[in-house]
Amino acid sequence: MTTEETNEIVSAIGDEAEHVSTLLTSVLNYIRGMLPSLAFAAVVFIAGMLLTKLLLRILNRTLSKSRLEPTAASFLHSLLSVIAYVLVAVIVLSVLNVPMTSIITVIGTMGLAIGLALQNSLSNVAGGFLILFSKPLKVGDYVEFGGVTGTVESIAILQTKMRRPDGTTVFIPNGKIADAMVLNYSEDPMRRLELDFGIGYDADAEQAKAIIRELLAKSPFAEKDPPPLVRIGELGESAVVLHVRVWTQHEHYWELHYDLLEQVKQAFDENGISIPYPQMDVHIEK
Repeated sequence: MTTEETNEIVSAIGDEAEHVSTLLTSVLNYIRGMLPSLAFAAVVFIAGMLLTKLLLRILNRTLSKSRLEPTAASFLHSLLSVIAYVLVAVIVLSVLNVPMTSIITVIGTMGLAIGLALQNSLSNVAGGFLILFSKPLKVGDYVEFGGVTGTVESIAILQTKMRRPDGTTVFIPNGKIADAMVLNYSEDPMRRLELDFGIGYDADAEQAKAIIRELLAKSPFAEKDPPPLVRIGELGESAVVLHVRVWTQHEHYWELHYDLLEQVKQAFDENGISIPYPQMDVHIEK
């Protein structure tokens, strides 16, 4: 290597070192100039976090004393937590002289992207919000909608868990529940049992009605006020149909249902009251 080439290499290294030194000096000067703002931003950040935790703690105490559903309280707490932390971040960025237009643009872009990616999930979140605060159903209710019947076990933000009478579990998106017609059997503590009993045309209808009224009077599950209704409701093709309408507590509905079917059948048999079945007379002409 010649002396001239060596000098060129040394000169290039010197220029590069000078460039790096200038860059480091600029960075250090920038940091030195930003130190007051960084220190103030750190103070604002710490104060904001402490204040947020304090407010959320107060919110938890308030929600625990309210009549709000636990799931709704948890959802509200999570939502307000996100809003509070985002607000603290925006304030800190403002202290660092980051333009608000840029902050709003970034937040708006992120929100739009998340919204497009999670359209169905956001629909379920909105449905969960409506369910929790409008309360068409709650945990423990026996409900029916969309052809599904069961007891509500839990209501989450995205889906509702139900247990059907056969023991199987169904998870239903909240968006579908919010758009469906919900039949809630547990909204009222009282429920009316409706049963029909057919007797033969040759049977004594008054005796049959008296037997049913006596069974209802003895039943611990049948409500006496309002009084049960036992009347002839239909003259069918092969039977006189007795309509029985009786009120009971919701939790005793099925007990009364099965008790009444079994007791009426036994009492009718004992008193010679026939329960007819469809028959057809066939006449053969010679």
